[in-house]
Amino acid sequence: MKGYAERMGMVFPLGQAEAALSWEEPTRDTTLGRAAARRVFDSHGNVICCWSGKALTAKQLDIDHCLPWAAWPCGDLWNLLPADRRINQHQKRNKLPSAERLAAAQPRIAAWWETAWLSEEPLRRRFEREVVAALPVQDPSSLNEVFDGLAWRRLRLRQDQQIPEWVP
Repeated sequence: MKGYAERMGMVFPLGQAEAALSWEEPTRDTTLGRAAARRVFDSHGNVICCWSGKALTAKQLDIDHCLPWAAWPCGDLWNLLPADRRINQHQKRNKLPSAERLAAAQPRIAAWWETAWLSEEPLRRRFEREVVAALPVQDPSSLNEVFDGLAWRRLRLRQDQQIPEWVP
């Protein structure tokens, strides 16, 4: 890079290339998921565990990465789901939900997306941008299409990385 910059008559500061190539570890953050759940609780609504279908209390609430962080560090809004703490930390953990388990949770996942992300305009735009960037989806406003994209991504992770599945 330095040689190219010199041939082009440009100044290339020492350390610029190294700084641009530095590795940044993704940070695991569920703050927005917790804030969305708090909004629902504060409006006297129910936060439902996407996996069990049970209403959660603030004490039971955990925010799960549907596609496990350990396999695919993705903090996109569509990947953050409310889950019972015991289920998330002791049963699902770093496993992929099986195709059957994911399909059974589809109505609860779509309801969460609608309540948590699509009801707030700035979050809706972010949700839709993240969906289009990470999933094979043409219309991010179609929750059925978003869910199909999630199911496709789950299958690819299963095939490519052989991640253990969390089965019923």
